[in-house]
Amino acid sequence: MEPSGPDTQRTLVIGVGNLLRGDDGIGVRVAQALAREPLPEDVEVIDAGTRGLDLLFELGDAGRVVLIDAAEMGQTPGEARVFDPALLDGQAEVRFSCLHGIGIAEVLALGRVVGVEPQMTIVGIQPADTSPREGLSEALAARLSEYVALARGKLAGTREI
Repeated sequence: MEPSGPDTQRTLVIGVGNLLRGDDGIGVRVAQALAREPLPEDVEVIDAGTRGLDLLFELGDAGRVVLIDAAEMGQTPGEARVFDPALLDGQAEVRFSCLHGIGIAEVLALGRVVGVEPQMTIVGIQPADTSPREGLSEALAARLSEYVALARGKLAGTREI
């Protein structure tokens, strides 16, 4: 049976990052916390860890995506910003973490080339410490519930920051 194309009803929340690099794992931590909460049936939470290009397979089957990752934005550690991926082109001041292999920007660019472009919202969180260690810095750990609420708000189509 041939696939019929993306499931336009499927919404993904994808947490990206390396749990062994401190705050680089924030996307994964948010996804793990969100997965423990009751969510609508059409929402799937994915701990993508360091999967890199494998994300294209997930993106290709989704109608909507909320992607969460550490992003170097020159902000105060723990600051979260919401991005439309189309607006990231040319924003040199924002770099999504690539301590986990190929970066999000490269995955999204390749997705555009091959026609994988679900409706996407990106949540970037300014890391404090991405040195090799387990666990989040105090600055990010103290705000984890805020990031989960932000992701839930993006699922509902509301802007909370």
